[in-house]
Amino acid sequence: METIRIRTPQSLLQLLPRLVGEVGAPSLVALPFSDGRSGMPMALDLPAAHSVEAVARAIRSSALGAEAVVLIACLPESLGAGPLPLRDELLGVAERLDRAGIRILELLAIAPDAWGDYAHPDAARGPLAELDLLDDPAPGVPAPRRVPGLPEGDCGAAGQAVATRLEALQRAELDAARAAPIEALELAVALAPQLDSGPGALGVDPARAAALAAVLVASPLLRDLAIELAIDGIDAAQHTLAASQDADAIAGGTAANRFMGVGPAPDAERLHERLRRWSAIAEAVPLEARAPLLVIVGFLQFFVGRGRTAARCAELAMAVDPGLTMAPLLRDIVDARGAPDWVLRPDVSAMQQTGGSGADAR
Repeated sequence: METIRIRTPQSLLQLLPRLVGEVGAPSLVALPFSDGRSGMPMALDLPAAHSVEAVARAIRSSALGAEAVVLIACLPESLGAGPLPLRDELLGVAERLDRAGIRILELLAIAPDAWGDYAHPDAARGPLAELDLLDDPAPGVPAPRRVPGLPEGDCGAAGQAVATRLEALQRAELDAARAAPIEALELAVALAPQLDSGPGALGVDPARAAALAAVLVASPLLRDLAIELAIDGIDAAQHTLAASQDADAIAGGTAANRFMGVGPAPDAERLHERLRRWSAIAEAVPLEARAPLLVIVGFLQFFVGRGRTAARCAELAMAVDPGLTMAPLLRDIVDARGAPDWVLRPDVSAMQQTGGSGADAR
Protein backbone atom coordinates (compact mmCIF):
# COMPACT_ATOMS: atom_id res chain seq x y z
CA MET A 1 0.00 0.00 0.00
CA GLU A 2 1.38 3.40 -0.99
CA THR A 3 2.00 5.94 1.75
CA ILE A 4 0.72 9.45 1.03
CA ARG A 5 1.92 12.34 3.14
CA ILE A 6 -0.56 15.17 3.61
CA ARG A 7 1.31 18.27 4.73
CA THR A 8 -1.07 21.15 4.02
CA PRO A 9 -4.83 21.79 3.95
CA GLN A 10 -4.53 22.35 0.21
CA SER A 11 -3.07 18.90 -0.41
CA LEU A 12 -5.81 17.37 1.74
CA LEU A 13 -8.50 19.13 -0.29
CA GLN A 14 -6.81 18.01 -3.49
CA LEU A 15 -6.99 14.42 -2.31
CA LEU A 16 -10.58 14.62 -1.07
CA PRO A 17 -12.20 13.12 -4.22
CA ARG A 18 -9.77 10.18 -4.12
CA LEU A 19 -10.20 9.64 -0.37
CA VAL A 20 -13.95 9.99 -0.24
CA GLY A 21 -15.30 9.90 -3.79
CA GLU A 22 -17.98 12.31 -4.92
CA VAL A 23 -19.56 14.03 -1.93
CA GLY A 24 -22.61 16.14 -2.57
CA ALA A 25 -23.00 19.44 -0.78
CA PRO A 26 -24.25 20.11 1.82
CA SER A 27 -22.44 17.50 3.88
CA LEU A 28 -19.80 17.06 6.54
CA VAL A 29 -16.92 14.72 5.67
CA ALA A 30 -15.14 13.11 8.62
CA LEU A 31 -11.86 11.32 7.94
CA PRO A 32 -10.60 9.40 11.01
CA PHE A 33 -6.93 8.64 11.69
CA SER A 34 -5.23 6.06 13.89
CA ASP A 35 -1.44 5.86 14.17
CA GLY A 36 -1.20 8.18 11.20
CA ARG A 37 -3.29 5.93 8.95
CA SER A 38 -6.65 7.01 7.64
CA GLY A 39 -9.79 4.99 8.30
CA MET A 40 -13.11 4.81 6.54
CA PRO A 41 -14.35 8.30 5.56
CA MET A 42 -17.85 9.31 6.59
CA ALA A 43 -20.28 11.75 4.99
CA LEU A 44 -22.91 13.17 7.35
CA ASP A 45 -25.45 15.96 7.33
CA LEU A 46 -24.05 19.34 8.27
CA PRO A 47 -24.84 20.08 11.92
CA ALA A 48 -27.56 22.47 12.95
CA ALA A 49 -27.72 23.98 16.44
CA HIS A 50 -29.98 21.14 17.65
CA SER A 51 -27.95 18.33 16.05
CA VAL A 52 -24.38 19.08 17.21
CA GLU A 53 -24.40 16.29 19.79
CA ALA A 54 -25.95 13.79 17.37
CA VAL A 55 -23.32 14.52 14.70
CA ALA A 56 -20.47 14.19 17.21
CA ARG A 57 -21.96 10.93 18.48
CA ALA A 58 -22.24 9.56 14.93
CA ILE A 59 -18.57 10.35 14.28
CA ARG A 60 -17.49 8.81 17.60
CA SER A 61 -19.42 5.60 16.98
CA SER A 62 -18.21 5.24 13.38
CA ALA A 63 -14.57 6.04 14.17
CA LEU A 64 -13.93 3.49 16.90
CA GLY A 65 -10.22 3.27 17.64
CA ALA A 66 -9.41 6.58 15.97
CA GLU A 67 -7.43 9.13 17.94
CA ALA A 68 -7.84 12.03 15.49
CA VAL A 69 -10.17 13.18 12.76
CA VAL A 70 -10.25 15.68 9.90
CA LEU A 71 -13.57 17.49 9.39
CA ILE A 72 -14.42 19.15 6.07
CA ALA A 73 -17.70 21.02 5.64
CA CYS A 74 -18.82 20.78 1.99
CA LEU A 75 -20.99 23.86 1.50
CA PRO A 76 -23.47 24.46 -1.34
CA GLU A 77 -23.12 28.25 -1.41
CA SER A 78 -20.12 30.41 -2.29
CA LEU A 79 -17.97 31.51 0.64
CA GLY A 80 -17.32 35.05 -0.52
CA ALA A 81 -15.65 37.24 2.08
CA GLY A 82 -18.17 36.87 4.91
CA PRO A 83 -17.91 34.75 8.06
CA LEU A 84 -17.49 31.02 7.55
CA PRO A 85 -20.93 29.37 7.79
CA LEU A 86 -21.76 27.01 10.70
CA ARG A 87 -18.63 28.00 12.63
CA ASP A 88 -20.28 27.70 16.06
CA GLU A 89 -21.94 24.37 15.23
CA LEU A 90 -18.74 22.81 13.83
CA LEU A 91 -16.65 24.05 16.73
CA GLY A 92 -19.26 22.48 19.00
CA VAL A 93 -18.79 19.14 17.22
CA ALA A 94 -15.00 19.51 17.52
CA GLU A 95 -15.25 20.33 21.24
CA ARG A 96 -17.34 17.20 21.92
CA LEU A 97 -14.95 15.00 19.94
CA ASP A 98 -12.00 16.47 21.85
CA ARG A 99 -13.69 15.66 25.17
CA ALA A 100 -14.08 12.08 23.90
CA GLY A 101 -10.33 11.87 23.24
CA ILE A 102 -10.50 12.45 19.47
CA ARG A 103 -8.47 15.51 18.49
CA ILE A 104 -9.21 17.57 15.40
CA LEU A 105 -6.35 17.67 12.90
CA GLU A 106 -8.11 20.03 10.48
CA LEU A 107 -11.49 21.76 10.39
CA LEU A 108 -12.00 23.11 6.88
CA ALA A 109 -14.76 24.41 4.63
CA ILE A 110 -14.94 23.90 0.88
CA ALA A 111 -17.47 25.65 -1.34
CA PRO A 112 -18.00 26.12 -5.10
CA ASP A 113 -15.68 29.15 -5.16
CA ALA A 114 -13.13 28.75 -2.37
CA TRP A 115 -12.00 26.96 0.75
CA GLY A 116 -11.51 28.25 4.30
CA ASP A 117 -10.03 27.19 7.62
CA TYR A 118 -12.22 27.39 10.74
CA ALA A 119 -9.05 27.60 12.86
CA HIS A 120 -8.16 30.83 11.04
CA PRO A 121 -11.53 32.42 10.23
CA ASP A 122 -10.04 35.82 9.44
CA ALA A 123 -7.44 34.51 7.01
CA ALA A 124 -7.87 35.05 3.30
CA ARG A 125 -9.96 32.43 1.55
CA GLY A 126 -8.15 30.16 -0.87
CA PRO A 127 -9.69 30.08 -4.35
CA LEU A 128 -10.34 26.58 -5.65
CA ALA A 129 -8.37 27.43 -8.78
CA GLU A 130 -5.17 27.39 -6.72
CA LEU A 131 -5.61 23.69 -6.02
CA ASP A 132 -5.23 22.90 -9.72
CA LEU A 133 -1.84 24.64 -9.73
CA LEU A 134 -0.34 22.51 -6.97
CA ASP A 135 1.68 19.35 -7.48
CA ASP A 136 -0.36 16.18 -7.16
CA PRO A 137 0.22 14.89 -3.60
CA ALA A 138 -0.54 11.32 -4.73
CA PRO A 139 0.62 10.84 -8.33
CA GLY A 140 -0.71 7.68 -9.89
CA VAL A 141 -3.41 7.06 -7.30
CA PRO A 142 -6.63 6.45 -9.26
CA ALA A 143 -9.88 8.22 -8.56
CA PRO A 144 -12.55 6.01 -6.96
CA ARG A 145 -15.49 4.70 -8.95
CA ARG A 146 -18.31 7.15 -9.44
CA VAL A 147 -21.25 6.25 -7.20
CA PRO A 148 -24.77 7.41 -8.17
CA GLY A 149 -26.66 9.58 -5.73
CA LEU A 150 -30.24 9.33 -4.47
CA PRO A 151 -32.56 8.30 -7.36
CA GLU A 152 -34.65 11.40 -8.05
CA GLY A 153 -36.70 12.80 -10.91
CA ASP A 154 -38.49 10.88 -13.64
CA CYS A 155 -35.57 10.30 -16.02
CA GLY A 156 -37.34 12.09 -18.91
CA ALA A 157 -38.20 9.88 -21.88
CA ALA A 158 -37.19 6.73 -19.99
CA GLY A 159 -39.61 7.58 -17.17
CA GLN A 160 -42.46 8.14 -19.61
CA ALA A 161 -41.73 4.86 -21.39
CA VAL A 162 -41.64 2.83 -18.15
CA ALA A 163 -44.84 4.47 -16.87
CA THR A 164 -46.58 3.58 -20.15
CA ARG A 165 -45.37 -0.04 -19.96
CA LEU A 166 -46.51 -0.34 -16.33
CA GLU A 167 -50.03 0.65 -17.30
CA ALA A 168 -50.06 -1.79 -20.23
CA LEU A 169 -48.68 -4.90 -18.48
CA GLN A 170 -50.89 -7.97 -18.90
CA ARG A 171 -51.49 -10.74 -16.38
CA ALA A 172 -49.84 -13.28 -18.69
CA GLU A 173 -46.65 -11.20 -18.81
CA LEU A 174 -46.53 -10.90 -15.03
CA ASP A 175 -47.17 -14.61 -14.55
CA ALA A 176 -44.34 -15.46 -16.95
CA ALA A 177 -41.95 -13.12 -15.15
CA ARG A 178 -42.91 -14.51 -11.73
CA ALA A 179 -42.30 -18.04 -13.03
CA ALA A 180 -38.70 -17.09 -13.92
CA PRO A 181 -37.90 -14.15 -11.62
CA ILE A 182 -34.10 -14.35 -11.74
CA GLU A 183 -34.13 -14.25 -15.55
CA ALA A 184 -36.59 -11.32 -15.51
CA LEU A 185 -34.52 -9.33 -13.00
CA GLU A 186 -31.29 -10.06 -14.86
CA LEU A 187 -32.85 -8.93 -18.14
CA ALA A 188 -33.99 -5.63 -16.61
CA VAL A 189 -30.50 -5.01 -15.21
CA ALA A 190 -28.84 -5.92 -18.52
CA LEU A 191 -31.08 -3.52 -20.47
CA ALA A 192 -30.98 -0.64 -17.95
CA PRO A 193 -28.39 1.40 -19.92
CA GLN A 194 -30.78 1.43 -22.94
CA LEU A 195 -33.86 2.59 -21.03
CA ASP A 196 -34.29 5.76 -23.08
CA SER A 197 -33.57 4.18 -26.49
CA GLY A 198 -36.88 2.35 -27.09
CA PRO A 199 -37.48 -1.23 -28.23
CA GLY A 200 -34.65 -2.87 -30.16
CA ALA A 201 -34.81 -4.37 -33.64
CA LEU A 202 -35.61 -7.81 -32.21
CA GLY A 203 -38.48 -6.47 -30.12
CA VAL A 204 -36.54 -6.43 -26.83
CA ASP A 205 -37.93 -3.48 -24.86
CA PRO A 206 -35.82 -2.12 -21.94
CA ALA A 207 -38.77 -0.12 -20.57
CA ARG A 208 -40.98 -3.22 -20.47
CA ALA A 209 -38.22 -5.20 -18.71
CA ALA A 210 -37.86 -2.39 -16.14
CA ALA A 211 -41.63 -2.24 -15.59
CA LEU A 212 -41.77 -5.99 -14.99
CA ALA A 213 -38.85 -5.76 -12.54
CA ALA A 214 -40.58 -2.93 -10.67
CA VAL A 215 -43.66 -5.12 -10.18
CA LEU A 216 -41.61 -8.19 -9.22
CA VAL A 217 -39.62 -6.46 -6.47
CA ALA A 218 -42.83 -5.49 -4.69
CA SER A 219 -42.51 -9.06 -3.36
CA PRO A 220 -40.11 -9.19 -0.39
CA LEU A 221 -38.52 -12.42 -1.64
CA LEU A 222 -37.88 -11.08 -5.12
CA ARG A 223 -36.56 -7.82 -3.70
CA ASP A 224 -34.14 -9.90 -1.63
CA LEU A 225 -33.18 -11.83 -4.77
CA ALA A 226 -32.36 -8.60 -6.62
CA ILE A 227 -30.07 -7.56 -3.76
CA GLU A 228 -28.52 -11.03 -3.50
CA LEU A 229 -27.84 -11.10 -7.25
CA ALA A 230 -25.86 -7.87 -6.84
CA ILE A 231 -23.66 -9.04 -3.96
CA ASP A 232 -23.34 -12.80 -4.42
CA GLY A 233 -24.41 -13.62 -7.98
CA ILE A 234 -26.82 -16.01 -9.67
CA ASP A 235 -25.86 -19.22 -7.84
CA ALA A 236 -26.63 -17.72 -4.41
CA ALA A 237 -29.92 -16.26 -5.66
CA GLN A 238 -30.96 -19.59 -7.20
CA HIS A 239 -30.21 -21.35 -3.90
CA THR A 240 -32.36 -18.85 -1.98
CA LEU A 241 -35.18 -19.17 -4.50
CA ALA A 242 -35.09 -22.98 -4.44
CA ALA A 243 -35.12 -23.03 -0.62
CA SER A 244 -38.15 -20.76 -0.39
CA GLN A 245 -41.65 -22.23 -0.34
CA ASP A 246 -43.45 -18.92 0.21
CA ALA A 247 -43.38 -16.45 -2.69
CA ASP A 248 -43.43 -13.59 -0.17
CA ALA A 249 -40.91 -14.98 2.33
CA ILE A 250 -38.15 -12.70 3.53
CA ALA A 251 -34.48 -13.59 3.13
CA GLY A 252 -33.19 -16.61 5.03
CA GLY A 253 -30.58 -16.40 7.75
CA THR A 254 -27.55 -16.45 5.46
CA ALA A 255 -28.90 -13.83 3.08
CA ALA A 256 -30.12 -11.68 5.99
CA ASN A 257 -26.63 -11.79 7.48
CA ARG A 258 -25.23 -10.60 4.17
CA PHE A 259 -27.69 -7.72 4.14
CA MET A 260 -26.18 -6.65 7.47
CA GLY A 261 -22.83 -6.35 5.70
CA VAL A 262 -21.31 -9.47 7.26
CA GLY A 263 -18.85 -11.76 5.52
CA PRO A 264 -16.46 -11.58 2.59
CA ALA A 265 -16.49 -8.66 0.20
CA PRO A 266 -18.66 -9.00 -2.91
CA ASP A 267 -17.16 -8.54 -6.35
CA ALA A 268 -16.61 -4.77 -6.50
CA GLU A 269 -17.12 -4.41 -10.25
CA ARG A 270 -20.43 -6.29 -10.20
CA LEU A 271 -21.65 -4.40 -7.13
CA HIS A 272 -20.89 -0.94 -8.54
CA GLU A 273 -22.35 -1.85 -11.92
CA ARG A 274 -25.54 -3.17 -10.31
CA LEU A 275 -25.81 0.01 -8.24
CA ARG A 276 -25.63 2.17 -11.37
CA ARG A 277 -28.18 0.06 -13.22
CA TRP A 278 -30.72 -0.30 -10.39
CA SER A 279 -30.42 3.45 -9.81
CA ALA A 280 -31.31 4.04 -13.47
CA ILE A 281 -34.32 1.72 -13.18
CA ALA A 282 -35.46 3.40 -9.95
CA GLU A 283 -35.27 6.86 -11.51
CA ALA A 284 -37.39 5.70 -14.46
CA VAL A 285 -40.16 4.17 -12.33
CA PRO A 286 -42.96 6.53 -11.19
CA LEU A 287 -42.43 7.80 -7.65
CA GLU A 288 -45.55 6.09 -6.29
CA ALA A 289 -44.11 2.68 -7.32
CA ARG A 290 -40.49 3.44 -6.50
CA ALA A 291 -40.27 2.48 -2.80
CA PRO A 292 -39.13 -1.17 -3.27
CA LEU A 293 -36.52 -0.03 -5.81
CA LEU A 294 -35.27 2.60 -3.37
CA VAL A 295 -34.74 -0.17 -0.83
CA ILE A 296 -32.66 -2.14 -3.37
CA VAL A 297 -30.59 0.93 -4.26
CA GLY A 298 -30.27 1.82 -0.57
CA PHE A 299 -28.83 -1.58 0.32
CA LEU A 300 -26.37 -1.37 -2.59
CA GLN A 301 -25.34 2.11 -1.43
CA PHE A 302 -24.74 0.69 2.05
CA PHE A 303 -22.68 -2.16 0.57
CA VAL A 304 -20.31 0.29 -1.16
CA GLY A 305 -19.92 2.30 2.06
CA ARG A 306 -22.31 5.19 1.29
CA GLY A 307 -24.36 5.07 4.47
CA ARG A 308 -25.62 8.63 4.18
CA THR A 309 -27.15 8.04 0.75
CA ALA A 310 -28.44 4.62 1.85
CA ALA A 311 -30.26 6.25 4.78
CA ARG A 312 -31.82 8.84 2.47
CA CYS A 313 -33.01 6.07 0.15
CA ALA A 314 -34.66 4.43 3.16
CA GLU A 315 -36.25 7.68 4.28
CA LEU A 316 -37.64 8.41 0.82
CA ALA A 317 -38.96 4.84 0.55
CA MET A 318 -40.73 5.25 3.92
CA ALA A 319 -42.26 8.52 2.73
CA VAL A 320 -43.53 6.89 -0.48
CA ASP A 321 -44.78 3.70 1.23
CA PRO A 322 -45.01 3.85 5.05
CA GLY A 323 -45.97 0.16 5.15
CA LEU A 324 -42.76 -1.07 3.49
CA THR A 325 -41.05 -2.78 6.44
CA MET A 326 -37.70 -3.26 4.68
CA ALA A 327 -37.11 0.52 4.50
CA PRO A 328 -36.95 1.18 8.28
CA LEU A 329 -34.87 -2.00 8.61
CA LEU A 330 -32.35 -0.56 6.14
CA ARG A 331 -32.28 2.69 8.12
CA ASP A 332 -31.69 0.76 11.36
CA ILE A 333 -28.83 -1.22 9.78
CA VAL A 334 -27.16 1.97 8.55
CA ASP A 335 -27.54 3.62 11.96
CA ALA A 336 -26.21 0.57 13.81
CA ARG A 337 -23.32 -0.41 11.55
CA GLY A 338 -22.40 2.61 9.43
CA ALA A 339 -20.86 0.39 6.76
CA PRO A 340 -20.45 -3.34 6.02
CA ASP A 341 -17.58 -5.44 7.31
CA TRP A 342 -15.79 -5.43 3.97
CA VAL A 343 -15.61 -1.61 4.10
CA LEU A 344 -14.84 -1.24 7.81
CA ARG A 345 -12.45 -4.20 8.07
CA PRO A 346 -11.25 -5.09 4.56
CA ASP A 347 -8.29 -7.17 5.81
CA VAL A 348 -10.57 -9.46 7.84
CA SER A 349 -13.05 -9.65 4.95
CA ALA A 350 -10.26 -10.72 2.60
CA MET A 351 -9.29 -13.50 5.03
CA GLN A 352 -12.89 -14.71 5.11
CA GLN A 353 -12.92 -14.76 1.33
CA THR A 354 -9.81 -16.93 1.14
CA GLY A 355 -10.74 -19.09 4.12
CA GLY A 356 -7.95 -17.70 6.31
CA SER A 357 -8.13 -16.58 9.90
CA GLY A 358 -6.53 -13.93 12.01
CA ALA A 359 -7.08 -11.07 14.39
CA ASP A 360 -8.93 -7.90 13.46
CA ALA A 361 -6.30 -5.72 11.83
CA ARG A 362 -8.21 -2.49 12.02
